[in-house]
Amino acid sequence: MKCCLCPAAVLLLLSGIGCVAETLQDTLQSANVPTSQFSAQELAQKITSYAISRGDPFLLAYYTDDGSGLLKPPLHLVRHSRGTHALEQADLRDISAMLQGETPMDCVGSALEIHEHGESIFLFIHGGPSSGCLLILSTELSLKAALSGRDIGLLGSDFVIVRSSEVHFMSVHPLHVGVFDLRQKRLTDVYPVPNDPFRRRFSRLIKPHVSEKWCMEVNAQCDPENFNTDINGEVAVNESANVFGFEAKFDAAGFAAHSEKLVPPQTVAYLFRNRAGVWEHLAFNPQRLRSQFSVSSLAELVAQKPDAAFETAKRQ
Repeated sequence: MKCCLCPAAVLLLLSGIGCVAETLQDTLQSANVPTSQFSAQELAQKITSYAISRGDPFLLAYYTDDGSGLLKPPLHLVRHSRGTHALEQADLRDISAMLQGETPMDCVGSALEIHEHGESIFLFIHGGPSSGCLLILSTELSLKAALSGRDIGLLGSDFVIVRSSEVHFMSVHPLHVGVFDLRQKRLTDVYPVPNDPFRRRFSRLIKPHVSEKWCMEVNAQCDPENFNTDINGEVAVNESANVFGFEAKFDAAGFAAHSEKLVPPQTVAYLFRNRAGVWEHLAFNPQRLRSQFSVSSLAELVAQKPDAAFETAKRQ
């Protein structure tokens, strides 16, 4: 996946991701949004690469299509309350986020997803196959925060779970997950977890099969402690308990073909719980869900017995 790292003034070619051009008036009318509060010039403009939420409130993030084939800031925002008929509009430009906490990346790209929860609006901007920006806005459309990554879950109105962007041209794509505190405006990294015995064990399986010759030929990092990880399935969330979890799938891709054959993929379940501002974690083999917790899936564990899982782990 290519990571888009470019100056804010650079114009981006339309990526083909998002919706084809139509007028703002067409889009509003198809969603049953009154157009009387928009100017004739706004309504006649063609829009492109937009994200839309047709519920209440109606939300729209879009770029103006001037026929050049280029994606040009600003990114226009619209929020319309169907109950009160209140209309909010704003333009966003020159927004950046920090990729993996150290590299600035411009948040210019197709708007892919927009939704509102509690007192915040979450807008995901495409930045490349493995990267993007999560823009967090107030209901008045002012910017609260810009994060490198995308939201993968919400814990009430206090926390958003964020999957961080990755650098596409690296030989491996490790998983990084954080939790952003919406009130404190602070991101806490929660995955990978420190001193993880499952990750250490998988690293030891990879290490004997690393070929320095192959790594040099393809310019691969070949660090057995830094391997491919992806989320297997959905993120399970229990808002009332401040608990979420997911299954992480490890594989040995990126360490030459023979490594992938000799080291089969493994899946590990992870739970995270917020207690007094501290994120606790729990890791276990998902095959032990039935014997250890008397449930058939991680989603069932998170929904029905989130605290019991942590208490069981403490007693062992």
